[in-house]
Amino acid sequence: MAVLAEVLRYPSFPEHELERLRAERRADLAQLRAEPRGLSDVFFSRLLFDPSSRFARLAGGDERSIERLSRDEVVKYHDTFYRPDATALMMVGDIDVETAVRIASTHLGDWAGKAPPVTEPPAAQRHAEPRVHLVHKSEAPQSEVRVGHVAIPRFHPDYFPVVVMNAILGGLFSSRLNLNLREQHAYTYGAHSAFDWRRAASPFEISTAVETAVTADALREIVVEFTRIREEPVSDAELSLAISYLVGVFPIRFETTAEVAGGLANVEIFRLPSNYFDTYRERVSAVTAQDVLRVARTHLDPARLQVVVVGDADAIREPIGALGLGPITVYDPLDDDGVV
Repeated sequence: MAVLAEVLRYPSFPEHELERLRAERRADLAQLRAEPRGLSDVFFSRLLFDPSSRFARLAGGDERSIERLSRDEVVKYHDTFYRPDATALMMVGDIDVETAVRIASTHLGDWAGKAPPVTEPPAAQRHAEPRVHLVHKSEAPQSEVRVGHVAIPRFHPDYFPVVVMNAILGGLFSSRLNLNLREQHAYTYGAHSAFDWRRAASPFEISTAVETAVTADALREIVVEFTRIREEPVSDAELSLAISYLVGVFPIRFETTAEVAGGLANVEIFRLPSNYFDTYRERVSAVTAQDVLRVARTHLDPARLQVVVVGDADAIREPIGALGLGPITVYDPLDDDGVV
């Protein structure tokens, strides 16, 4: 704890360490540009959120921002925001409350200062209408596919039925998306959907990788399943399987002390009620088929659906265009503005 407190309160930020991290980030970015999967995730965030939102930018910085970043800026950021009133300390292990408080008081008790109020970043969607974005990788044998839109924040009252709905749509191996694209059509080794939960609006994303020749076919089936879950109630078997899975894996999420600490951190970060974990299984189990249909109709919006595909645009543009999913823009991943 003494070491943690010293690092937290009195970091030195040596220049050679900043340069080492810059070099690592440059290497990471070079690898990211060469890998279709990573590239698709970057472009999905960039094209999903309005350019004014930090969610549209790489959290770790790009080539230009890491070169501009100075040690003075790092020190200023730390001195401004690393303050006790903006910090939560989690201790998990063979330790009682009295001991934990004593240790924290010994090492952090005289820590003073107040952080400025932090507002939630803007999370508006970049395009209000459906669009298709093709990131061109010449002669790519596969296409990385991302489909989605900006959705609800983590603390939304519909969180639990949305979690169950997503499990049925694409959160399980036996989900509708995976059964359709993998088992029925053999387009992919796996198709998945998820909400990337945030305090501000969270992105909803369907992801898969398919051969170039079946890219448009796979997109068509994704839209079929996206539409179907909004139009008809899920079956009793689907609902039961999803709830059983979510309830069953819940304890596994807390097998290690690190996982318990992470769970407590989420309660703090997302401002969840203190009994959140105590009531989790009960609230998941209470979700009905009508709840699933209601939240699918409310929170899955085909009128704002964005499609991002990293692949050979020359081969896939015409068949994707025939699906009528929206205007198509082609991007060059190496250009600053990306647009070809």
